[in-house]
Amino acid sequence: MAAMIGRTRFLKRLLLDLPRNLKLAYCLWLDPRVPVRNKAALGAAIGLIVTPYVNLPAWIPVVGEMDILALSLIASRLFIGAAPDYVVAEQEALIKRRESRFDRDVEAGRRIAVALSRRLPLERDPAASPPPAGGPTLPASAAGDPAFSGRRHAPGTETGRAPSTPADGRTSGVTR
Repeated sequence: MAAMIGRTRFLKRLLLDLPRNLKLAYCLWLDPRVPVRNKAALGAAIGLIVTPYVNLPAWIPVVGEMDILALSLIASRLFIGAAPDYVVAEQEALIKRRESRFDRDVEAGRRIAVALSRRLPLERDPAASPPPAGGPTLPASAAGDPAFSGRRHAPGTETGRAPSTPADGRTSGVTR
């Protein structure tokens, strides 16, 4: 029973600490005040973790089953522990205020993903008949709406043009 409680505590700590430590490690990795040797050690540890050469036996409770997560937690803790204390404290404060480099990078990635999704052609229903040679037809409800077109656009960039397709009628093959 005690072993199961210990595993449960370990799992809880692993699942709560790992995301927090990885976020902090990301911010510290990009901070120029952290020594390059520390960054090189973390890079080597991550390289070793993701290679197939590290394979802990499955008979080791929890860690054997979750070796990559456990080793990532250990590597991130060692990296954070080796960083200057004042840099760690500053990065932790930025993370709490959601002003860290990690938060900015995630937001930038989200904006890029949204912008790219607006440029992708809308999916067509394969059961529907192909559009006429003159281009796609609009539903009756959208016929008079200038904002409606066969493509998504950012607000204020409606062109009123139908999306172009190659002469043989193929689509880009990009799906969501």
